[in-house]
Amino acid sequence: MAADPFRREYRADLGTFAMAFLMGFFFLVVAIVVWRGENTSAVMVLMSGLLVGILVLYLGTSMWTRTYVSRDRIVKRGLFRTIATPWQAIQGIEIRRGNRRSWVVIYDCQGREIDLPHLDASETDIEKEVRVLREIWEKRRGPHWKPIFDTARASRRDWPGGW
Repeated sequence: MAADPFRREYRADLGTFAMAFLMGFFFLVVAIVVWRGENTSAVMVLMSGLLVGILVLYLGTSMWTRTYVSRDRIVKRGLFRTIATPWQAIQGIEIRRGNRRSWVVIYDCQGREIDLPHLDASETDIEKEVRVLREIWEKRRGPHWKPIFDTARASRRDWPGGW
């Protein structure tokens, strides 16, 4: 059976685990300093819990979040919420550029800008991936698809419908 040409998945890469390892090492050093110092037991427990919580939250967010692309839709899976957007409801696929990073967003039919996890310049060639996603979108959105609003105006957040 041939692989589905529409199916794609974007998730954390090996660099995320390297960063978690470095964070864990740093947190271990801080924990040792806190435990060896003359602190109350409440401070030691609080600091240890805080350090472990930050590490678990970082790893959980990195491992759980991802973007799925299928024949029917794009699915953004976040830590607490999943957003599935059918191809027909997508109004645009754009690259947003900030001071230090670039990432991919989609605009849905309600004008919401949805960031796609793990589709950024640090993890993938986003120019190539956006071209591929746009090709899939043009094939899958259907012959009766019509734009509802201008995505260039929406990206500047001056769309009259607001969100």
